[in-house]
Amino acid sequence: MSTSPLDTLSDVLEPERPATGVQSELGGGKVAWGAATVFYLLVAFEVIVMVTPFTIYFYSVYAPVLTWLERGSWTAWLTAFFLPHITYSGDPLLVALAYAAPILLTLGLGIFFVCAGQVYGAKLFRKGIVSGGLYRKVRHPQYLGLSIAGLGLLLYWPRFFILVTYISMLFVYYLLARNEEGRMLRKFGEGYGAYLDRTPMFLPGNPGGRLLRMLFGTTDGRGRHLLGLYAFSLLGAITLAFGLRSYSQAQVPLIWRDGLVAVAMSPTDSGPLSRTMAQVTQDPRVQALLDKYHTRPGHTLVAYVLPQEYMMQHLIADLDEHKAHHGEGEQGGFIEVLKHLGEMYALKPLRQLRDGASATAQRVIFTEALRPTGKSVRREEVLDISVQRYPLFFADLDVQTRLVTLTMETPRRHTWGTIPVPAF
Repeated sequence: MSTSPLDTLSDVLEPERPATGVQSELGGGKVAWGAATVFYLLVAFEVIVMVTPFTIYFYSVYAPVLTWLERGSWTAWLTAFFLPHITYSGDPLLVALAYAAPILLTLGLGIFFVCAGQVYGAKLFRKGIVSGGLYRKVRHPQYLGLSIAGLGLLLYWPRFFILVTYISMLFVYYLLARNEEGRMLRKFGEGYGAYLDRTPMFLPGNPGGRLLRMLFGTTDGRGRHLLGLYAFSLLGAITLAFGLRSYSQAQVPLIWRDGLVAVAMSPTDSGPLSRTMAQVTQDPRVQALLDKYHTRPGHTLVAYVLPQEYMMQHLIADLDEHKAHHGEGEQGGFIEVLKHLGEMYALKPLRQLRDGASATAQRVIFTEALRPTGKSVRREEVLDISVQRYPLFFADLDVQTRLVTLTMETPRRHTWGTIPVPAF
């Protein structure tokens, strides 16, 4: 019987159990293992950078890739975000997903390091197969831990491109796990075979096998069946993510008037948001800037309303000049990096937005919404995929006195240039 290339590759990565007294051969296993390892490392790197979206190094490497993806009509969606990242509406579902990020990250890393300790302890003391603790429940708890941690990181930085990477990473884990099981069978024989028979692979109840049976009528996770499951998983995850994006966008408080769309980044309703915008736009300095930038018919501006203390404003505009004028220059050093990581882990930006509606110091950052081609967009499209929002100027408002205390023009970029960043 002839075999397809997919089946051949799967047989290498998932060797059959050796018969008694017969040594199974790897054949091209080293090559396949090397290829799978490279793919695994690439995917792992993508997951790692999710926790550091604020670093300039990430964007210096990936800016050309993201820009290229955004300019393609078929690929622009990959650069978009499917959950809120710079707005907080108070919606229970979205709040729960946000708070799930640090929980999943901590849980996943905890599982990974505990199980790694078991494995290396067994190697150090020559105890043989590890089958206690979580290994009694599932065969690959380390991969399970990394998968859970990866999901937490995805919720921190929910870009579609990272979602596709995450799903791909899960299938690489599966292939690597099968390869490891083949090596363990050859080393420990039927003793390990009995462990395979009684212990599920990743999750109790073998949901992956059940899904394979439902889709293809078999639990054979090799060849075309594995490829089909991968395609089904990608399609399902992307469809769910688009649904979450539509739901998230519908929760964002906004108003519009005369080609100006105001987006509230903290929870509020149209009344307070309208009053804030009226107080800001009535200032003569703001009027002069609006007259300068808002002249073309069909031209749409987007004004983000946020508390002045919000720490992620650099996703909207480059405010380095303003910070330098006020003695708030960039602070470097390892301690500052750790501090920033801790604040991101503890969801400090989210909490700032949650409490931002009552802040007495508000800021309105005015941007213009354009297609990558430079074409203006309608007000209904300002938060859509493939629409860029270029910063123009900002105005600071003292809510108690109802006076604008400062206006300043900004570069036509955010801190990382013009690459795609969250719209809401």
